[in-house]
Order: sequence, then structure tokens, then C-alpha cells
Amino acid sequence: MSYLAPTDNQDLLRFLRRWYGAPPAPNERLGESPEAPKVLVEWHEIAAQWGGLITSHNYAIPLPELVLEDGMIPFWVENQGTWVWAFDPNTEDHSVYEREPSDEPTPWKRTGERLPEFLIHATVLEAILGAPARKVARGAQIDDLRPPEGMRELPFPAWNWPARDSRILFGESWLALTHPSDHPKAGHDITLAAVAPKDLEWAKNSTEIKWRSYSRVQDHTTNEPLPW
Repeated sequence: MSYLAPTDNQDLLRFLRRWYGAPPAPNERLGESPEAPKVLVEWHEIAAQWGGLITSHNYAIPLPELVLEDGMIPFWVENQGTWVWAFDPNTEDHSVYEREPSDEPTPWKRTGERLPEFLIHATVLEAILGAPARKVARGAQIDDLRPPEGMRELPFPAWNWPARDSRILFGESWLALTHPSDHPKAGHDITLAAVAPKDLEWAKNSTEIKWRSYSRVQDHTTNEPLPW
């Protein structure tokens, strides 16, 4: 398979094992949650296998705390509460909506994703934001990225968070978050992410892009390819 399927939890599990290593609690199970969609319960069970490791920035609302809010059920929140995502409990496909919390009521806006797609999309984004190895650039040109194996875009709709038209690109062993920049010279802001710094060494060949590099020690190593 050449991409992470937007509705396939088996591929999600394979991705998580590749990115974070073997789960510390592989047999973790949750209690019954009759009010929550099955796909959301399954995601929480998967997440529980790694503790809180796979949500390093934004977070999922615990299942017992899910409540109706203006016709929707919020289930995912930006870490400072500046953005919230919710699903429609009255539709079989559980369409996902979003809005910025405000003292004044604001309408929910459709994201274009169903709950299964969103959960995988959000999990991959969290992997980028919390990656052990990252390179960040502002106001860069996407065409100046020159990975040796080329790059593709994951098959998810563009997000409005962290900025309008946010998209995820990928290569053989890396991911990238891109979105239009507010830099004076425009272009895109790009965050490259990988399990190890060596997986981003190719970025040195993108000489037109000025990178800031960040890295921390990863407590596991693996040569297993990413599931795409």
C-alpha cells in the first residue's frame, strides 16, 4: 500500500508502531461507551496502548466527558482551547465540524471529513508536531523541497488549523506539514518530521530553504518502512 488509508485502523497501528515503537500496554481495553461511535472508542483503545504519547499537542476529550454542544459533540481540542472539533451525532457517517470557541455563539463549520478520516489525519499531524527530529522553515517554496525519492500528499482534505490550507506531505521515512505563510515574502511554512535526524539529512540539498533543526533522543530504533 502506497499511502495511509484514511479509514484503516490496521494501517494506523502499523504507523504508530513504526513511529513510536512497540506499545507499552498492547492489551489495554476501555469500558463500554454506548454514547460514543464505535470508531471513536476504537481510536481511544489504540491510543491507550501508548498512554498519552500519541497526542503531544492537541488532545482527544475523554469518552466519559463527551457532551452535546449546540447540536454537536466536541471530541478533539487544540491544546490551549483555541480550536475545537465535533461530530454530528445525528448522521451515520458522523461528519466532523470545527469552530473557534468564543464568548459569542459561532456556527459549526464542516471540515469535509468523516470521523474515521479525521482521527487518522489528526493522529498523523500529532506525530509531526511531536516528532523526535524536525526541521522548520518559514516563507519557503514547496518546489524547493528535493527529497531523493520524491514526495506525495496524504489523501486528506486541507485543514484550517494550524492555518488555512494545511496539508501533509510524505516521503519514504518522513512527514511534512505545510501551509501558506504569513511571512513577508509569502511562500509556505514547512515542518519536516521524522523518527531520527538521519531521515531528514536530504533537506540539506534544499539549499534555498533556511531550516531550523530540532531533535531529541528517541527511545527506540526501527528500520521498518512507513506504511505508504
